[in-house]
Amino acid sequence: MVHGRSGVPADRRHADAMVERRRRDFHHEFATFRFRPLAEHGTWEGRTGIVPPR
Repeated sequence: MVHGRSGVPADRRHADAMVERRRRDFHHEFATFRFRPLAEHGTWEGRTGIVPPR
C-alpha cells in the first residue's frame, strides 16, 4: 500500500504522504481501520451481491 503496485506516478502520492507525515506529523494520533461488512441491503450503482455470503 505504501509503495504502490503499478508504474503510475499517482501511486506515489500515498508514499509521499507517509514521508511527509514522518517529517512533520500533523496528527497527534494515527490509526488505520479495516471493516468487514455484515450485511448488504439495496443496490449500489445498480449492483447487488457485492458483499460475499458468509
